[in-house]
Amino acid sequence: MKRITAGIISVGLCAALITAGVRTSSKVMAEDNAQRETVSINTEELEKQVGDVTTDGTEQLGADANNIIQALLGSDESRPTETTKEETVYIVADANGAAQKVIVSDWIKNVDRKAELADRSILTDIENVKGDETYTKNGDECVWSANGADISYQGKTDKALPIEVKVSYYLDGKKVSPEEIKGKSGNVTIRFDYVNKTSEEVIVDGKKETMCIPFMMLTGVILDNDKFTNVSAPNCKLINDGSRTVVIGMAFPGLQDNLAIDREKFEIPDHLEISADVTEFSLAMSVTVATNEIFSKLDKLDVKDLDSLSDSMAELTNAMTQLTDGSEQLSDGLATLLEKSGELEDGVGKLADGSLSLKNGIRSADEGAGKLSSGADALSDGAGQLSTGAAALDEGIGKLKEGAGQLKAGTDALSDGAGQLAGGITQLDTGVGALSDGAGQLKTGLDTLAGNNETLVGGAQQVFNSLLATAEAQLKDAGADIPQLTIENYGQILDATAAKLNEAAAGYAKADPQTAAVYQAKAKAVAELKASLDGYNTFYEGLKAYTDGVAQAATGAGTLKTGADTLKAGTDALKDGADTLKNGADALKDGMTELDSGAEQLKAGADSLQAGADQLKGGIDQLKMGADSLKDGTGKLYDGAGALNDGLNELKANIPALKDGVTQLHDGSVLLSDGIKEFNEKGIERITEAVEGELEGLIERVRVMGEISSKYNNFSGLADGENGQVKFIFRTEEIK
Repeated sequence: MKRITAGIISVGLCAALITAGVRTSSKVMAEDNAQRETVSINTEELEKQVGDVTTDGTEQLGADANNIIQALLGSDESRPTETTKEETVYIVADANGAAQKVIVSDWIKNVDRKAELADRSILTDIENVKGDETYTKNGDECVWSANGADISYQGKTDKALPIEVKVSYYLDGKKVSPEEIKGKSGNVTIRFDYVNKTSEEVIVDGKKETMCIPFMMLTGVILDNDKFTNVSAPNCKLINDGSRTVVIGMAFPGLQDNLAIDREKFEIPDHLEISADVTEFSLAMSVTVATNEIFSKLDKLDVKDLDSLSDSMAELTNAMTQLTDGSEQLSDGLATLLEKSGELEDGVGKLADGSLSLKNGIRSADEGAGKLSSGADALSDGAGQLSTGAAALDEGIGKLKEGAGQLKAGTDALSDGAGQLAGGITQLDTGVGALSDGAGQLKTGLDTLAGNNETLVGGAQQVFNSLLATAEAQLKDAGADIPQLTIENYGQILDATAAKLNEAAAGYAKADPQTAAVYQAKAKAVAELKASLDGYNTFYEGLKAYTDGVAQAATGAGTLKTGADTLKAGTDALKDGADTLKNGADALKDGMTELDSGAEQLKAGADSLQAGADQLKGGIDQLKMGADSLKDGTGKLYDGAGALNDGLNELKANIPALKDGVTQLHDGSVLLSDGIKEFNEKGIERITEAVEGELEGLIERVRVMGEISSKYNNFSGLADGENGQVKFIFRTEEIK
């Protein structure tokens, strides 16, 4: 019987709290992972939430909606003992309320800090939005590698929604589209209709009936006071802060039929209407929250004695009296807070000035540490280069020493070779003299032979021309019609003549074999003639090549003679140089002995230099590490001081807003008391009157409705062992 009040008058309670309790600012407490935080909701924050719900607006809209729902429920439940899945379905809609995009946000509370969490979801494009935990998916089954953490993720779906929002616009009594009403002036009505598309077959008092899953629809709209005047909205709360009017209303589509309450006795709102005089119509987005959570608790009703209803109503009246007293105490406390906020503002100002001085001092230290670190870097680089150079010097001197030994051995060999060279050059000089004489004799003989080249070639050409003339005469005597034969064209002409004869023989082959044989014989004779001439042509070409070679050889012999004479002069000079080289090689040999000894001493010094450079580099590297650590520490200290200064400045800047907020809270506490009285008069009394005489049947319907509502606890899926709850947030696009 203790919860009969919540069960029977849920409708009136919710409507009254919205219309009487929501003011310019309210605060509710939300518990998450045993840490409490305060979430503020005010008209300015609501207006800011016009961003895309797919980005940062999503979480804040969901948090605010959850806070309002929990405030309505008056929930005092602690964190659940089983894994709970809270689901928020965001619907981005056009100005008429038609869904354009559906985004589902799920929060799985890992109460037992399990390593893995089992989940079920029909969503696609699933993305972890608050961590880097991964999952595996098999069909609708998901397993998250949670490692003890809660999981928050988003995804998409094309699943049909259980509830719809339809927005209609009327200008001077005529229905118009969003495009048509944009920028227009006149009397405007905005109507929100909510379509409950769910249905369940239930048994009430032994009879089969159809009920819909009950949803509470909470809609908020912000109106610009420069455009909207004379605003009225039945069953809604109007909040005017001077520049804007916030309209907040609640409706329960399908609840009237579920409870079978006569509309003439008590009408449960299932739509909202806002009317106003408008100049140049434009409208910000609207937000509607749909939830069945307030009904899901009604299946626990245990009402046996109808007489206890009056007791419950008395308890409710008592509680409201205490609430009124509490609101007065709240007002007094807020007045005290307002008085002390001036002292807080002065203290924060002094603290901000001190943090700025601290920040500037740390910046100077950070700059000094930076210079020290830079210098240490340069010193470290120099030490590294010194060590590298010393190592290279040591290696080079080692090679120098090795080369000096090799050079000494080479100079010894050079001295010996120079002596042998001098003897060889003497022999070369004698041989070159003989070569010069022989080249002269060869040139004389080749010149004589080359003098006969023209006579030989001319005679061979006359013989060739004579052979061609004879062949031409023979062919013409045989009846061949051919041009004059020359050395250049005879081959082509004779080949063509033989081809014609063979062609004629082929023509007579069947008709006149004898004639064909004659032509074949002539063709053969022409081919043999050509072969004979080709043989002589080969001789003729060879003769020309021979005479050309003799001429070239004669020229080469002359060149050889000239070169031999030049070589003879060079060998004379070379002989003198070889003697000089022999004397120098002997002197170099003596010097290399001294160089080899000096290289030994230089190598020992380079070894000592490298060892010292390595020790120096090690010490400078340690200095650099210390300088880097100092720079890193001062950098972090500077960042922290900057953050402290920024935070204090922000706190200082927000002190006036805090004072304004406290003032608004104080005013709101007064309005809260008035709203509670209004709730008693317009909510409790009307509900009592509506259910009078029908209480027993109504309680049974409420219980059945609670049963079907408690079963609807998810939209995209719920795994075994999960408890769930789901709400829907519709956001319509603005008209401007």
